[in-house]
Amino acid sequence: MLGALLVTVAVLTAACGGGSTPALVLEHNGRLADDAFDKAAPTSSLTPTFRPGGTAGSRRATVSLKSSGLFVHVDNHKAGLWLGYYEATAATFPPNSVIQVRMWRPPRSIPASTQSGIALLAVQTGASKLLDYVLVAGEIAHGQENWLVGHANGGTKYSTTKILSDMPSAATSEDITVRTNGSSHYSVYFGDTLVYQSNSLKLGIAPPLRVYLEVEARGMAYTTWFQHFWVAEGTTVRVDGLQRGDRVSLTPAGDATVDAVANPSGEARLQLPVTEAVGKGTLGIDGPHVRRTFKNVEFAGGDVYNFTS
Repeated sequence: MLGALLVTVAVLTAACGGGSTPALVLEHNGRLADDAFDKAAPTSSLTPTFRPGGTAGSRRATVSLKSSGLFVHVDNHKAGLWLGYYEATAATFPPNSVIQVRMWRPPRSIPASTQSGIALLAVQTGASKLLDYVLVAGEIAHGQENWLVGHANGGTKYSTTKILSDMPSAATSEDITVRTNGSSHYSVYFGDTLVYQSNSLKLGIAPPLRVYLEVEARGMAYTTWFQHFWVAEGTTVRVDGLQRGDRVSLTPAGDATVDAVANPSGEARLQLPVTEAVGKGTLGIDGPHVRRTFKNVEFAGGDVYNFTS
């Protein structure tokens, strides 16, 4: 299961003439969390990488892992009452981490004005129990369906949410990517489309950051589910050990190539698109004295590699 991944050293090799074997050594791992939620498993397998909680409590909520996702459900309850439940990452992450998940809200009609259902991704302070966070929510209520972007500040029990963007939409799922520094910057992507960005907010979210995958419901039973969750430290892949002027390219599967040229210190920095900060692809190094290709490189923003020839 996912978690804060320990710094690992992985070695990729590429054959070459002359009997030598150049290597690409992963010296710092930028992939901080990664789980596709694509396998059925006991709920206990979420421990210790996730922590459940919420106002519904375990007696009025259930969590299940299926091949189609991580399902979070609250039971039926009285009209007008809000109840919620979540799975929160046990690990916390540095500011400006890139967080992505596919979030679903079930299509259904809401018969009463006292009923609502919300699928919720929140990135909250992990420094205290204060309810300071940014959020993306898919809401369905009587006569309306929309996706919301907002942020909240409050005490340990209640918070006040400010809506930053309200987008009417019947879409039942979105591939959501978010990034915040916790103080002034917050950006949100649906797929590859930037739907909200600001650099002048007053967020007051003390780092480190914790991720919440959540359901909220008013006056009814409701279920949301999540797939393809990951967290990357940033959007830069660094390659050391090069000669000045060597060109490095990274071609993710199905996406455009990014490239960079080594500086006088032998360092090249590949800038990844925010929404593609985790993936798998081919990394090439090309220069006057070297031409090497490394296939099936599992990369993430924040990775640091060392090339040895």
